[in-house]
Amino acid sequence: MTTKDTSSLLSVCAIYVQKYNPDYFYCALFAPFYHRELIFQLLAFHIEITRAVSLPSSWSVAGPMAGFIRLQWWRELIEGKDRTHEIAPFIKETMEKGLLPANVLLEMIEAKEEELDGIQDWHHWESILTRSSGKTHQVIAQILGVEDTEQLKHIATLGMAYEVTKIARYLPKILHSGRCPLPQEIIDEYHLQRTNDGIPTTPEAIDAIRQILIAKATDYLQAGRGVRKLGRKKVAAILHAVLAKRDLKRSQHWDQLPEKRGAGDQMAVLWSNYRGKAAL
Repeated sequence: MTTKDTSSLLSVCAIYVQKYNPDYFYCALFAPFYHRELIFQLLAFHIEITRAVSLPSSWSVAGPMAGFIRLQWWRELIEGKDRTHEIAPFIKETMEKGLLPANVLLEMIEAKEEELDGIQDWHHWESILTRSSGKTHQVIAQILGVEDTEQLKHIATLGMAYEVTKIARYLPKILHSGRCPLPQEIIDEYHLQRTNDGIPTTPEAIDAIRQILIAKATDYLQAGRGVRKLGRKKVAAILHAVLAKRDLKRSQHWDQLPEKRGAGDQMAVLWSNYRGKAAL
């Protein structure tokens, strides 16, 4: 991408997505221009409710309550109350126009609430993933005109592959933030406990947990391959999976990779968009 400052040309939600998830931002740029703002709004909402479950310093005082309060704030916005937040008025206006269904946004919030409450097992973990990141990518696909039920299911799976890959790659940072998107089995086995400094653990535990998550993400990528040919107008719904695949190939070097994506990642997404087909 160009290094020229284009922030003045972007909407509030687009800038928000660019700040907190550059992958989402870059892939969304390949959606037809008349769909981009709605996609940016959905992505901004997903990012914000995910940020709500990070509890770096409040655990000893309020436990998960601080996260529940943040999620309740967004729930009340969806139910019609005015709220002060940079992206809130845009989400509310779009909902009032019927462009983002309230039941879908509430389902995403419920998934995050369940994460805060504790992920019981791997089945529950996958259910939460399906109703959060999977649902987000599924709705993006619907915005872009995908209607086939089987295709939407595969797209949700690719969205889950991206999310699990991201969790695995940034696991040390995620745990340090106080977020624990892992099932109780993993929490017990590796003795993960929240403190005021996040969730401390050992490099050995990080490596072991990463291997489990890498296997899950690889399975999701494989399961979603049937939908990799969507055409130029719809392929933006699955471009995140291109980045997931590239990240999985470099998993042994994650801690040495720069935070900012390089030209190779950007060109891979650009080439997949040009072909209308994700290289999975």
